[in-house]
Amino acid sequence: MAHLSPNHAKRIAAYARGLRELRLLTPHDFAVLDAMLWTLRKPGEAELEPAYADIARKAGVKRDTAISAVKKLVQFGLLTKAKQWVIVQWGRARGNLTARQRPNLYVFTSFPLESAVPSASTEMDILVSRVERQIVRQQADSPLERALSALAARAGFTVTA
Repeated sequence: MAHLSPNHAKRIAAYARGLRELRLLTPHDFAVLDAMLWTLRKPGEAELEPAYADIARKAGVKRDTAISAVKKLVQFGLLTKAKQWVIVQWGRARGNLTARQRPNLYVFTSFPLESAVPSASTEMDILVSRVERQIVRQQADSPLERALSALAARAGFTVTA
């Protein structure tokens, strides 16, 4: 069982607020994180197993919105998600086996050096540099950038990043 201190939970929330302010998380995505972090999770624990319907109800969003929000939270490294299965015996004399999916297991991630308490500005600097690197990667691979690079190449120009 992974442990999650109140200060660590606050840091996760601050990181998510930064992503929201940079418009990388929608208000609905943030509502899902907030519900999972403060309402659905037991105090002191990093793990939780809510169904998507429960997440959606607590966050005040549709189920599909909750699913896409969880996917984003996993992509940004705030959560890990593991599918869980249970083996069920059925049929005459319970001779047949089948697998049924249980609710996913979510774990709020541990950032390195949790025991060291960096200042809020250091955390924000780390967040901004991560996000800036991600935006640069996305922009460099955008259809517009590829088209501009192709045009520049035809004209004999070289494009440097």
